[in-house]
Amino acid sequence: MTAVTHARRTLLLLFLLAVYLAPTVRSMAGDFFRRGAFDPFLPAARALEQRIGDGRFADALPLAHELERTYPRDAQVAFWLARVHHGLHDSANEVVAWERYMTLSAAPEEACPALAEAYARAGKPAESLQAYERCAAFGDRDVARLVDLGEAYARAHRTRDAIAQYERAAAIDPGDRHLVSRMTALRGTSAETP
Repeated sequence: MTAVTHARRTLLLLFLLAVYLAPTVRSMAGDFFRRGAFDPFLPAARALEQRIGDGRFADALPLAHELERTYPRDAQVAFWLARVHHGLHDSANEVVAWERYMTLSAAPEEACPALAEAYARAGKPAESLQAYERCAAFGDRDVARLVDLGEAYARAHRTRDAIAQYERAAAIDPGDRHLVSRMTALRGTSAETP
């Protein structure tokens, strides 16, 4: 047997050994690196999602709090908690959960426009406007976010800012007749507070 044949057999055996052991090594490494990581397939998580889906928010709240205590740094848990508080019409706690979600999530823009709307329902118009501004910053080419911000500016009597957002949105989607009518209506108003 030549050295090359011996090397090939050795490599083949090492490869087969690696393939055989790979699931075990991957599992051990996963357990090591994910210790304490949230698993969305946990029975409690599935039960929480089911209760939210069924609209049983009062039943879902204790489960959501239990998951929050166990996984305080998990964005999915914060998302579910925000949905539960929304279903319970508890806007103040919904705001807290959405803010946590925005801090923890790799995709914080998914809290838009729910965060801004929760601030508005909680009676905090200035914070709502700031949240719409934060949301618009996630996608300056997103017509819906620009329109949301324009409407928030209009509610705050910041007519020029509202028109500017509608114009930006109309530049992206020039065929939207609703934007034109909104701009026309705002241009017809005379009072604006800075």
